[in-house]
Amino acid sequence: MKERGSRVSGIALACAMALATFGVATGASAGEAADKAAEAEKLLAAGKVDEAVAAFDESIEAFWKTAPLGFRKAVFVDKVNGFGDYVAHEGTTFAPKSELKIYAEPVGFGSTVTATGHRIAFKTEIEIRNQSGQILARSPNPAPLEKTGLSRSREFQITVGFQLPDLKPGVYVLVLKVTDEATGKSAPIELPLTIS
Repeated sequence: MKERGSRVSGIALACAMALATFGVATGASAGEAADKAAEAEKLLAAGKVDEAVAAFDESIEAFWKTAPLGFRKAVFVDKVNGFGDYVAHEGTTFAPKSELKIYAEPVGFGSTVTATGHRIAFKTEIEIRNQSGQILARSPNPAPLEKTGLSRSREFQITVGFQLPDLKPGVYVLVLKVTDEATGKSAPIELPLTIS
């Protein structure tokens, strides 16, 4: 029991640190998340584990709704098996017309309730820019990514594959624009790449 208590206490501390890291938009929302985390700690200390978990879930939900769309991780990969299970690409150098794959773990997204469960959905667009910011290539249409589950989830991986255009050797920036359909939040991922 004590081990679980210190774990939730540590999670509450992590939630408070995450609030500061993401620069949550309003003090009231940050207060709600912190207040619920503190309530979870008190309930846990009183041995009310189920109520503590429920209060902590409310704390996370308050944080999640207020946080901007962001990414825990965004990397080029060679292979993806599932959330957190991937093989990172070594380096950022690719041959012209290579097949590239990006793996990203978003945070701060929403979901909608449907007849079949909780639906998470994103649209992604890709741009390749030169070092001065000029767009050299762009995906023709936003690519939809989604999953539906019976329970609300905060684990979602974005995996986008595409073929590089025929560009001269040099340094470029790949911009993956990600939009959450449930909240309308949008954020770019910028990954430098070199074409050899």
